Amino acid sequence: MSRMERLRYSRRQLVQMVCGGSALSLIPAGCDSLQRFVSGALPAAGELLSPNREAGHRLRLPREARWAGIDAETRTGAPGAASDAAIRNTASSEIASSETASSETASSDAATSEVAGGPSATTRHSCVIVGAGVAGLSAGWHLLDQGIDDFVILELESEVGGTARSGRTGDFQYPWGAHYLPVPKVENEALIRFLQSCSVVDSVHENRVEVAEQFLCRDPEERVFSQGRWWGGLVPSGILTAQDQDELKRFNEMMVAWARRKGSDGKPFFNLPTSTCSTDEEAQSLDQISMSNWLDQQGFQSEVLAWLVDYSCRDDYGLMADQTSAWAGLFYFAARMQSDSGETQDVLTWPEGNGFLVDQLRERMGDRVRLNQATMEVSKLDDGSFQVSAFDTSTQTRSVLHADQVVMAVPQFVANQVLAEDLCLAASPEARQAFQYGSWWVANVHLTNRPAENSFPMAWDNVPMDSSSLGYVNSVHQTGSDYGATVLTWYSAISSDMPQVVREQMLRLTWAEAAEAVITDLEIMHPDIRGLISRLDVMLWGHAMVQPRVGTIFHPARQAVAQSRGGVHFACTDLSGIALFEEAFDHGRRAAMSVAAFDGGA
Repeated sequence: MSRMERLRYSRRQLVQMVCGGSALSLIPAGCDSLQRFVSGALPAAGELLSPNREAGHRLRLPREARWAGIDAETRTGAPGAASDAAIRNTASSEIASSETASSETASSDAATSEVAGGPSATTRHSCVIVGAGVAGLSAGWHLLDQGIDDFVILELESEVGGTARSGRTGDFQYPWGAHYLPVPKVENEALIRFLQSCSVVDSVHENRVEVAEQFLCRDPEERVFSQGRWWGGLVPSGILTAQDQDELKRFNEMMVAWARRKGSDGKPFFNLPTSTCSTDEEAQSLDQISMSNWLDQQGFQSEVLAWLVDYSCRDDYGLMADQTSAWAGLFYFAARMQSDSGETQDVLTWPEGNGFLVDQLRERMGDRVRLNQATMEVSKLDDGSFQVSAFDTSTQTRSVLHADQVVMAVPQFVANQVLAEDLCLAASPEARQAFQYGSWWVANVHLTNRPAENSFPMAWDNVPMDSSSLGYVNSVHQTGSDYGATVLTWYSAISSDMPQVVREQMLRLTWAEAAEAVITDLEIMHPDIRGLISRLDVMLWGHAMVQPRVGTIFHPARQAVAQSRGGVHFACTDLSGIALFEEAFDHGRRAAMSVAAFDGGA
């Protein structure tokens, strides 16, 4: 049964916050319903979701204060009930009372004895992997390939996969983030071997990777909404001028040329994974200007081309073209082209998106994955091994693990909070600029039936041309079901230059406010959709992925932090500046190889 709720913001303000101001341009002028502080009819069911923010906020506290907040919760028997303010108040009193402590180690030992009667028995392993996103799972996968099976993976959330996780309701599966993978090129042998083990890749012949047909995105793959109707593909052919056509053709020819070019070091300018790309001076110079600057330098003036490039940057990076490194903007197009044919690589997808690949990685890990584990600190012991202190958010108990080596498969802003100070690489304000992270809204919208269509039929990817949202993917598209109930996975990236301010504003929204913004954006494309929605769940990814802003791809800090430090190895997409499955998989592989090759040196 649908309902209406009072809102703290007008519907116009909500659309602007969640979808961007350009979404409003598609709404008929004089639509006074957008000024109201009452929602339209909302679905009877839905939730506002997010990753475990509370545990993340604890890591911002001084190290000696982190266990204090947990102690308070444990003693009161109210797991997870303490507010951020209460945690900070507890932390303040703990800091005041610990001024005479001789070291952080002493504080940590004191906290250990207070948590639920002390930690559980210490266990020892060859390796502990912190984080069960794609990078952490890939590290585990490749450790097994190297004959190393004595490892565990600690994951903060109750599910693995990070932003590649998926969901299920009844017979429907759907992504909560990443939802496709281009067919890899033949050179990406490690990824191909993994896909072969998943029965996704059938064979490799010379320059061609043959994949199982059921995993190739079926037609129609994409459509775009412009001027009140849908058009096939990502370019609305019916509105193109002669200049648009000429510039789109010239742009494509340039991307084919870039796909074939190699740098002075003999490596391709653009390739996946990025560890195989050229780093010569010309490549680095592209990182010093924005993608929109590059378009201007090449004399491009087509508004349609400018939109296509801007959409592509928002789609993969959560940034607008004038915020995106030109290197990353060109990479989006050129790295996905076959250098011999100039054709764009085919797309692999599943109803659950990249959750399918996550499940394949997870299955091989067996009971090595430990969920609901908030890793609080990694410190080095006198014998050269490491102590990993974690807190089980479901049982409110502490665990201590000793490991010969550690893989930090988490972003740098987490790693620097978890690692003891002697293991951290000091990060200057300049270095921190190399690691900036974007926020995303993702909504899964359950429909009892399809909305009415008056032009090109629903595709897998459905994109509005004038909205700052990215539109939606149809989760059942790959099943061949073109009628009836479905789940639409809707995306919107927050591309603000003040992400922290916007993120905090977004975190204060209620479910009704977020749902209203999502539905209003969908109504631009489907005026009758509100009455078809039976459930709407919204996920806010506060620090979803690293952003390749101008000057960040080849920033010296990025290479420095990727280096192993005395048995601590790093694996995360922020090490390459681009958050893609291929990058996470490659960083996990590289970290596993470093573990296997480590000789115990500093």
